[in-house]
Amino acid sequence: MDFYEKHKDQRDRFEILAFHDARAKTFEELDEKLKPIIKDKWQGKSLPFPILLDASGDTIKKLGIHSFPTVILIDPEGNLVKGGSEARLEEELKKAPAEK
Repeated sequence: MDFYEKHKDQRDRFEILAFHDARAKTFEELDEKLKPIIKDKWQGKSLPFPILLDASGDTIKKLGIHSFPTVILIDPEGNLVKGGSEARLEEELKKAPAEK
């Protein structure tokens, strides 16, 4: 959340998506699971970016996610970026944006 807010002026160049593991099958279940986290860890704030449910666990398996939180980067062509991290994304954001 801090990274997202810190780089709000560059949000046209990146997006953060949160995947919730398969323990929540619906958004109602997810809301219940997140209540204590929002209260105790996120100072009462909800995530400012989309949360995707992966009820089957297929996406998490395909991306090789083994623990939460995990940071992965996907380039504009849809490829996983080796060594993806917040630091790597920050480096990429320092580069001049590609012209359209």
